[in-house]
Amino acid sequence: MFEYSFDNTVQEVIATTKESVMSDLDLVLPPLDPAYDYTPVHEPQTRNGKVIENAFWVINPLTDSVIGSGKSVHRTANFSNFWDTFREGLLKANVDTTGAEVKFSGTNNQSALSVKVIFKNYDFTKQLGEASHMMMTVRDSHDQSVKRSINAMIYRLACLNGMVAPRERLGFSEKHTTNADPETLAKVAADYPIRLEAEAGIMQAMTRIKIERDQVIDFFRRNVATYKTKTGVKVNDKMLERIIGIFDNYRSVGTNAYQVYNTLTHLSTHIEAVRDGTDVERKRIRIEQDIEGVIHGEEFQRLFMPSPELLAA
Repeated sequence: MFEYSFDNTVQEVIATTKESVMSDLDLVLPPLDPAYDYTPVHEPQTRNGKVIENAFWVINPLTDSVIGSGKSVHRTANFSNFWDTFREGLLKANVDTTGAEVKFSGTNNQSALSVKVIFKNYDFTKQLGEASHMMMTVRDSHDQSVKRSINAMIYRLACLNGMVAPRERLGFSEKHTTNADPETLAKVAADYPIRLEAEAGIMQAMTRIKIERDQVIDFFRRNVATYKTKTGVKVNDKMLERIIGIFDNYRSVGTNAYQVYNTLTHLSTHIEAVRDGTDVERKRIRIEQDIEGVIHGEEFQRLFMPSPELLAA
């Protein structure tokens, strides 16, 4: 006859509790895409047959390929750890995930993960004047190319743009040497809907800021359509033409600051591979960061952001 020991009982309770929590999380959002569900393997780096101190290769065991390198301070853990922490944080924050749309994507070698979650029960039509939802982007990497982060923004249904908050940075990030807990993420996530409502009000106020075409072209020329050379910064005229074409396509929102803002968020949302072999997700991450820097930059804030008086009107 089998007799339960105290240790057996404790382990059984822990296992049952964990299974119950995971079941609850699956009701919040789906589990991680299997293509990204792996624990990286560390292998020592060698040179001339000798091990290099404090240096290792990061291996994807699903493909047996090198996806990065690092030092002992860099911790790599299964992407599912952060994804499950995020899901548990939403559960603790009572974020409504009913009917949420989830899209997993990543870099070509699965060394970095991006997840976009559209929360369809959070709508900003009242503040923005058009159909829109709350969206969060969850990112992590094993090769240190992407910060472990969660960012919230508004998803505009008319153009499918992810609208980065124009006034404040609505995001959470941490180093790969630390680990977030569900309670911390719950506090962050619980505030996103109300903070996004305020940002939607700012976007709507942008429609009342009139602009001049020459002013807009000059702004894009200086802040977006440029590239660096050994002799300095130069303008990419072909890129500028493309940007103005996108700007003109948003004429339906009116000739105003909101048209400029939509052009910028279009650039950071709709990414294409120009050449064969382009890592689209890595390109998307880079462009998103660049455009967010432009939106939160001094010139955009000065020219296109509504004043306190306009917001109060």
